[in-house]
Amino acid sequence: MSGAPIMQNNKFIGAVTHVLVNEPTVGYGVFADIMIKEAAKT
Repeated sequence: MSGAPIMQNNKFIGAVTHVLVNEPTVGYGVFADIMIKEAAKT
């Protein structure tokens, strides 16, 4: 699901951005550090 957190070793590492409708096991995400760096630019 888009916007769902990506967890690894009980830590937040990113979020799902896109999931393919025809293949829900395939999608794209963004790492948390990239989100933080982009937010700091504004």
